[in-house]
Amino acid sequence: MSEVRPTSMASAARGWATASTIALPIVRPAPVPDRPELGTDPVETLAAEVRAASGDGRFVDGLHLAALLEARGVTDRAARVRYGYRDVFELAESVRVRLDGPAVGPPSRPPRRREWRELFHGGLYLLPSVLFPAVLAAVPRSPLAAVVVAGLLGWVWAGGLTWLAYQHINQGDDAAAGRLLARGAVCGVAVAAALGAAVAVMSGVAAAALLVPAVTAYQLASTVLVFYRAEARLVALMSPAVVAGGGFVLAGWWPPTPVIAAALACTVVTFGVALRRALRAPGDATPGRLRPLMRGRWGTFALVVLSTALLAALVLLPQAPLLAHHFEVLLATLPLVVSMGFVEWRARRFGERARELLHEAWGPGGFRRRLWWRLALDVCACGLVAALAGAVVLAGLREAGRLTPAAQAMAAASVLLAGAVLLVFVLAAHGGYGRLCVALAAALGAQAAAPFLGSVALLLVLLAVALIPSVGRVRQYR
Repeated sequence: MSEVRPTSMASAARGWATASTIALPIVRPAPVPDRPELGTDPVETLAAEVRAASGDGRFVDGLHLAALLEARGVTDRAARVRYGYRDVFELAESVRVRLDGPAVGPPSRPPRRREWRELFHGGLYLLPSVLFPAVLAAVPRSPLAAVVVAGLLGWVWAGGLTWLAYQHINQGDDAAAGRLLARGAVCGVAVAAALGAAVAVMSGVAAAALLVPAVTAYQLASTVLVFYRAEARLVALMSPAVVAGGGFVLAGWWPPTPVIAAALACTVVTFGVALRRALRAPGDATPGRLRPLMRGRWGTFALVVLSTALLAALVLLPQAPLLAHHFEVLLATLPLVVSMGFVEWRARRFGERARELLHEAWGPGGFRRRLWWRLALDVCACGLVAALAGAVVLAGLREAGRLTPAAQAMAAASVLLAGAVLLVFVLAAHGGYGRLCVALAAALGAQAAAPFLGSVALLLVLLAVALIPSVGRVRQYR
């Protein structure tokens, strides 16, 4: 047998080079259309395109420009393959330097007067609760079904109506938003009256025919007045009823009928003032129509209504069986109501703080980490406010000898729910209504097999997971 001797790499290469090859046809690529201000560097080409699309080519910083590049379809993979940068953020900073746009200062914060209004929203949500003892004393049978129906209807109707009104506001049509709020409020009360009559027939509680539209009218009136930042007017209009209800609770011997009459009168007047305020919104006498504005947005609106209904059901349904016989557990839900103003404030400040961070020297990774840190602090702050209010309620129940493990569990659930509602607001602000519906539906379904505290803890985790794709995305905060 002959011995096979190894050959050098050079000899092998010469053999491969002289071997027969297959001729491949050469196809010339299609000519690239001319573009303005093209350069040999693809980043210069991109900068020219961005300058032509944006007009003056001025951007606050690289993160601001990254939002535009993401909207134009430039992904991290495209930044690496086509332009040789690590990600879109690094590419955007290079483009911004080429554009040489001067940086401007961070946006100014709104006045503190707005913050105080938001902080007092929790008190506005508590106003009707002062009147419930008089209602329970005047109605011979428990109005459980009427209260739940009114709460669900008012919550969902107000949420959907407000979202539609903001679509007009975003277009600069205040008159159309006001007209929509007024008509929607009237239609909501009409629907509530029909539902109240149905509940009265089905439950045998005649007061439901009046209770459901009255509670819904207050919810919609308060929604309209808060929309127009008229919280002080709402408190002034409802103060006679609140004083009468508080006197009934403290005195214990007042007849409930005058209290209910005062509440109905104040609600009617407040509703009328809210309609008048909405119809007097400045703008064109013939405001724009909703149908052209909502073209392509009805799917989002359906998700908005669904997510609002799921949240309302998650919060209200566990409280329904407590109205008649477990008043101490119902009181343990007050910390959530009290903290809602603080939650709204922190949700708005989170978005503002994110936009402020765009003007600071953070890289893409630092920007994401900073946002998650701020979000975690806000969740803890909301829970702390609810915990402080819960401690006061539990101390009062202990002094009265009404403290039970169920009340303690409900207070703990209220603390977690305050943080969860903050995440709901943030996720909704990011437009993640589909993810929000999935998280709420899963938590609501878990209530059938787990206690309320467990389902709220699950909701908190699911919302945090749902926020992962969008928290660090720059275009969410433009």
